[in-house]
Amino acid sequence: MELRVYTCPKKLLNGPCGGVVEGRCEATGEPCPWKGVIERLSPLEQEMLFDEHPLLAQLERLVDSDPGPADSSLWEKVTRGKVLTVEFPVRAVRSEGDIRRLAAAVEADLFTVPDNPLGYPHFDPVAFGTRLKDVAPCLGVMPHITAKDRNLSALASELRTAHVFGFEAVLLTTGDWPGLSMPSRPVFDLDSANLIRLARIVFAGVLPPGERVPVGGRPIVAGAMNPHYRPRVEARRLLRKLIAGVEVFFTQVVARKESVWAVSEVLEEVRRVYESDVPVVVSLVYPLRQDMKPFLERMGIPTGDDTFEGLLEEVKALDVKGGINLIVVSRTADEWVELWGEARELVKEVLE
Repeated sequence: MELRVYTCPKKLLNGPCGGVVEGRCEATGEPCPWKGVIERLSPLEQEMLFDEHPLLAQLERLVDSDPGPADSSLWEKVTRGKVLTVEFPVRAVRSEGDIRRLAAAVEADLFTVPDNPLGYPHFDPVAFGTRLKDVAPCLGVMPHITAKDRNLSALASELRTAHVFGFEAVLLTTGDWPGLSMPSRPVFDLDSANLIRLARIVFAGVLPPGERVPVGGRPIVAGAMNPHYRPRVEARRLLRKLIAGVEVFFTQVVARKESVWAVSEVLEEVRRVYESDVPVVVSLVYPLRQDMKPFLERMGIPTGDDTFEGLLEEVKALDVKGGINLIVVSRTADEWVELWGEARELVKEVLE
């Protein structure tokens, strides 16, 4: 049985993306046509959504085995709930010197490199991540690889590059729709779930259109979780990604306690039909000032009166493996280094 929804503005043929704000598409403002469909589906029917790309089904038959993640120390921290990742502040980078200075200031397990947040052009995350590994070889690097503006061939090349250059992890998402200030025409050949499938195929040494290459340990495969969706809807989205091969989830930014609690609610829904103890890394923004909250709300991130310290306590109380992904907001390298030091001291008490 196959399922198709042809009215999605992003032309996604096998499931919703994360760009739904209060039930409406971020691209057009119209109700998301996928949302109601996923809510009505039985959880056990999720696998039928993976018939969309015939080449992936063909390539999956060529996969013999999974080499497993290369960085056992990082994976160990993830599974103990003690990992600390920090998003590299691409917006604060003005020079090579900034990259070196920011990298030298960080004490974390993993740098994440975002893929042009909100569609605003910064750097290519795989290329930037490669340079970052040269500058800070002692730190792990996780580029965000998105399906937006890349066809299957280009995505396979990105994933192969991430494997060969030894990235510790990759975060695979559909990708942000360009904002009104960037009126470009995005292209979506795959969605996040099928991008995850493609990653597991490439990391197993099978390249389109069927070539086999020798491989060693691979990057950890991460996916995105949106705790701002209703738990039932988000659980179905996560089920598709788990079936595709996700090993750890990174949440969208949480800015209120209710969103932290929702992480557990979503996972409870998942466990009703899928035996999984998948780790979740919760994304927090620092500093969480009142003047930032209207901006977060426009991005579809609910806020309240909670402080950063209060959210940390809620994350600490979660009975979930994983850790914290810290996003320090700053426009300059100097300010970022100062704020990072403040945030690191606060987070240290939660993880140690």
